[in-house]
Amino acid sequence: MTDLFFEQRGKGSNVILIHGFPMHHKVWDSFSARFTNSYKVITPDLPGFGKSPPLSPGFSLAQVADQLIQFVLDKSFGDSVLIGHSLGGYVALAMAEKRPDLFRGLGLFHSTAYADSEEKKTSRNKAVEFVNKNGAKAFATNFITPLFSDPHHGAIEKVKSIAAESKEGAVIGYTLAMRDRPDQTKTLKSFKKPTLFLAGEKDPGIPVDSIHRQAAECQKPEIHVLSNVAHMAMFEQPEEAASKISSFLSKI
Repeated sequence: MTDLFFEQRGKGSNVILIHGFPMHHKVWDSFSARFTNSYKVITPDLPGFGKSPPLSPGFSLAQVADQLIQFVLDKSFGDSVLIGHSLGGYVALAMAEKRPDLFRGLGLFHSTAYADSEEKKTSRNKAVEFVNKNGAKAFATNFITPLFSDPHHGAIEKVKSIAAESKEGAVIGYTLAMRDRPDQTKTLKSFKKPTLFLAGEKDPGIPVDSIHRQAAECQKPEIHVLSNVAHMAMFEQPEEAASKISSFLSKI
């Protein structure tokens, strides 16, 4: 049994939304409400974030995926569509690799199957050094503004307040786990069910051309690139993002 914290809203077939880094389930609050008339929307806190207990130091994203899979089994949330934002997408890919039978579809929301480049790994190491020196709150709040295409967007302070709750162990642990995660292109190739890519035209961390290359590897891909969006479409273009996801869900 797992003791991950989660919220569940609405009725219908299951949709699991996995939050990004360094956030928790509250980042989905207003966005998830767009689906609850037709679906049961489940928003868990990843281990160590929000109200979920942490994993032991040195954990991998595969171990995080194990926790989420056990959560799905414990709560009878199988036959779900799994949608992960950023870090949540990395976890969703690991879950789909391990137990593709549990999921009717997979959504990568500003996320990628590619492993970190050497440049990105160096950036992760610097982030760990910063957290060790300045603390998790300083890192987490500074991390948020560049995720938006508009540095004055009204949702930035809300997301900062969510990120500011992150504990040092979780911030460092997930930074290292993301750095060391494997390439998951093979999972995209082997996953037989529909796969959604929702990308931002102005996302500095995930180039649009890389999303097109990944979609070409999938058996049943669907790709949407949102204009004037960086990495936070649930706030930057919520109506359009929700419309694309709703269309994807309706086809499954």
